[in-house]
Amino acid sequence: MVVGGQVVLAILGGGAAWAQSCTVEVSDGDFGTVNGLAGGTVNTTATLSFACTGLTPVVPVTLCPNIGPGSGGDDGSGGRRLTGPGAPLAFQIYQDAARSQPWGSSSLLAFGEVPTITLIPGLSGRVNTTRTLYGRVTVPATTQPGAYASTFANQNFFWGLNLLTCAGITIGTAIPPPAFTFRVDVAPSCTVSATLLDFGPVGLLSAPVSAQNTVSVRCTPGTPYSVGLGPGLNGSGPTARRLAKGAERVTYGIYKDAAATQPWGEAAQGASAVWSGTGSGATQTYTGYGRAPAQTTPSPGEYVDTVVATITY
Repeated sequence: MVVGGQVVLAILGGGAAWAQSCTVEVSDGDFGTVNGLAGGTVNTTATLSFACTGLTPVVPVTLCPNIGPGSGGDDGSGGRRLTGPGAPLAFQIYQDAARSQPWGSSSLLAFGEVPTITLIPGLSGRVNTTRTLYGRVTVPATTQPGAYASTFANQNFFWGLNLLTCAGITIGTAIPPPAFTFRVDVAPSCTVSATLLDFGPVGLLSAPVSAQNTVSVRCTPGTPYSVGLGPGLNGSGPTARRLAKGAERVTYGIYKDAAATQPWGEAAQGASAVWSGTGSGATQTYTGYGRAPAQTTPSPGEYVDTVVATITY
């Protein structure tokens, strides 16, 4: 239309309706398997993924991912826990790789601050980002074996527009992620060691000669085990082991009792041939009773043998 020499162009724009939709999820954190006898501090990570569509372009959107104690509970002073068959394990989720800033919750201040994740959508009205959760668990030495975990369900995640910070903010559009879990598996473990069985210097072998040694076993709490002794390098059984010097031999046995009536052998020879027990985390000791019976005396010299102690658990 021409009015007074001017051209007026009216452009009528239809108001676009933006259907806002956001999703969030957190992957599981797996610490793997830890030797329960040795223990140690183990790290892992999980990933938070946040995406929205239908947002107003250039208007900032903020996610406030509050994480509570989880099913494992807490220690009363801001530390999270993993629970399992033994005592709870100290566990924490952090915001940084240095693991110095715990990942907290605005409604549970003992856990620290909740991170503020702010994004600015482009003209498409979309945002998409990830954040890393840094986990750490401490497994004390001699922890009872089994699976320890904490599951985080119905966590108070929410998002909003133009939020400057998540600190102290507990309202917004709720967007709880699907449940996620942090877990560690504590493996059973045992060690075995033995002292020297030394018959000492002897003359004629016209009478039995005795000696003793100690076999020490240490296993994770609650771990059943058995410890057996092999036949040695030259022997054929628990009472027919042989000390050697060149081609010469001295026959001896190792027994579970001082009277030398219970031979100490291997598991394949039956339950009575070995010592059995249940681990406590502490060292448990067993005495080996060596007995060299009266026999023909070989030439003078040092006679030796090597016996392997095997622990089965």
